[in-house]
Amino acid sequence: MTRGRRPINAINEAVEIAGRRGSVVQVTGKRGCAFDFIIIGPDRNVFVKVKRSRAPFTYALEVMNSYQREIASLHQVPLTSRTAREFWVRSPKGAWQFFLVRNGSVQELPADDVDIPPESHSLMAKDLPGSPSVGTGILLSPSDNGK
Repeated sequence: MTRGRRPINAINEAVEIAGRRGSVVQVTGKRGCAFDFIIIGPDRNVFVKVKRSRAPFTYALEVMNSYQREIASLHQVPLTSRTAREFWVRSPKGAWQFFLVRNGSVQELPADDVDIPPESHSLMAKDLPGSPSVGTGILLSPSDNGK
């Protein structure tokens, strides 16, 4: 069961934003897929899921509560030193929020930081300054433990 149509316009806009960070490979029209596109950069590949929201989020916990199924689905992508998972949300007024999905936490990324430092995505990364991460409460499979 889904919550509505795929956010085609938001995905197209997100692909433009993602193009500033590297080559973009879109997943064509697969409903229920864990991600909408992959950003292929020089030092990592970022798997991105895009959703629309009725209002901006103040805390990462709000995103976790509103999109629990989608964030859990992103955990299908193994987190390694060369991969990252991001969840992008677009409000009706066109504002974007970007969230890093790690093993066991969700953390908002700065909107103006187009190129996120590789150390922020790494498995052993500490939280970004001024942005507390929130435990997702999602049980992870043994294949998702970063080993």
